[in-house]
Amino acid sequence: MPIFVVYTNLPKDKIPKDFLEQACAFISKELGKPEHLVVVRVNADQMMSVGNSSDLCASIELRNITDGAKIKEHAVNITDFVERTLNIPKDRFFINFTNERGEDISFKGKTFG
Repeated sequence: MPIFVVYTNLPKDKIPKDFLEQACAFISKELGKPEHLVVVRVNADQMMSVGNSSDLCASIELRNITDGAKIKEHAVNITDFVERTLNIPKDRFFINFTNERGEDISFKGKTFG
């Protein structure tokens, strides 16, 4: 049930056409979760700034049912993925990791916990 959300001021037409598929496959592999449970959302053309500068930037959220033990490793790998695929410098975005409880998330009418 990972939910990967990218908010960016990058124009929609600059997002690679296959970014959703790339991100889904990457997050699935990175977290060891089945692709059919991964949600990817991109909110392009956002009015936003980082450090009082509206140069190319992003705010990223990753919500997942996890114990959080590998967040430091995921931070490095996701940062590299975003920088490589969207060309957003790693000093121009933050990633907010949220660990969810399985009982608070449902799919097909059943919770994960």
